[in-house]
Amino acid sequence: MASATRPLAPHRASADLGRPFRWLWASTAASNAGDGITRTLLPLLVVARHPDPAAVAGLTTVNMLPWLLFALPAGVLADRVDRRRIVLVSNVVRGAALLGAALVLATDRPLPLLYALAFLLGVAETLADTAAPAMLPRLVEARHLERANGRLSAAQILLNEMVGPPVAGLLAGLTAAAALATGGTLYALAALLLLGLAPLAGTRPAPAPPGARAGVLRDIRQGLRFVLGHRTLRRTLAASALYGLVFSATFSMLVLLSERTLRLGETGYGLLLAAGSVGAVAGSWLAPRAADRLPTVRLARWSLAGSGAAYVILGLVRRPELTALALAVNGVFMMGWNIPVMSLRQRLTPEDLQGRVMSVSRLCSWGSMPVGATLGGLLAAALTVPAVFVVCGGVLVLGALLLLARLHDEPPAPAAPAAPLPSSEPDDKG
Repeated sequence: MASATRPLAPHRASADLGRPFRWLWASTAASNAGDGITRTLLPLLVVARHPDPAAVAGLTTVNMLPWLLFALPAGVLADRVDRRRIVLVSNVVRGAALLGAALVLATDRPLPLLYALAFLLGVAETLADTAAPAMLPRLVEARHLERANGRLSAAQILLNEMVGPPVAGLLAGLTAAAALATGGTLYALAALLLLGLAPLAGTRPAPAPPGARAGVLRDIRQGLRFVLGHRTLRRTLAASALYGLVFSATFSMLVLLSERTLRLGETGYGLLLAAGSVGAVAGSWLAPRAADRLPTVRLARWSLAGSGAAYVILGLVRRPELTALALAVNGVFMMGWNIPVMSLRQRLTPEDLQGRVMSVSRLCSWGSMPVGATLGGLLAAALTVPAVFVVCGGVLVLGALLLLARLHDEPPAPAAPAAPLPSSEPDDKG
């Protein structure tokens, strides 16, 4: 079945997504580098002065709490306000918070201040990560969304997961102030780069009819009704929630699989994580190319099932090199799910609901992770650590086939009227 969302066309590896997208990509790269540094640094700062597992767990909790508290209101805000401005202000807030922390926390690091910093960063991240994906359909053509999401995902994985953590470790070995200031500078750079979008793309949603913005709760209900009433969106969001459960359950047990089952040390565990990241980078390159040749839903369905099969293999093999290979393959399949399904949601959602649909998407996928981590621990206690991977992988395969079996690609939502973007004009390579 040919994709109904866009005509299939030969892939162009050098396709130019336009100058507005390049500004967004550069800003996203800088902010993801800041994410990679701060997410590694804050636990190190807590452990250095408060070496208590409960203190470290509390840091993660307060950092993720804004997603549970503010995800849906953030979607409403992204549909009411210029999305570019939301991301810009969020980066300014994160930059200012970290630069201020470099001064305040340089010598003394009381736990309440570290928690407050983590919570503030979490609030800003919730706003930015809701508004940014909702902004993308205004910057690139619908048929190029997979390619655009793939390039953004590659930057996120490389800088957030592969470059940021070791840089944070090196900087923390010098001074905490230097590490905090570096993260703050990267967020400030992300905000500065986003200013390049101002004259290039009007990302403010089209004005809503009178009375359509009566209140936040009403807007939230409108977004939920749209998602729950749309069969494709409803089922892919259910699959995302299932994937969040499986991912967090298995990832929480990966360190135990590495140490107890495979008898690897810290270096070996780091190499396993690197193998997964390399696979994800490869997947961010392969997924848009596969989307040029396969219907979006079919690609997403079999990628999700393939990821489940990779988890089953992780629970069955006992050789480190096979485990690393399975993690790399899982990374490819993970991007084969994430990129097409994100692009599908962006295409199927009307412009004035983009923010709310993205917020529901993040709430489903990330909100399920704390539950998944708990289930992983319970399963490991009741069975074994490898059994967690086999059971969760099998559930994911079954869920992918059941939830997505009868879905087909649909025509995109009608485009909102907007002035032509400069990216459609000849580029001066500036």
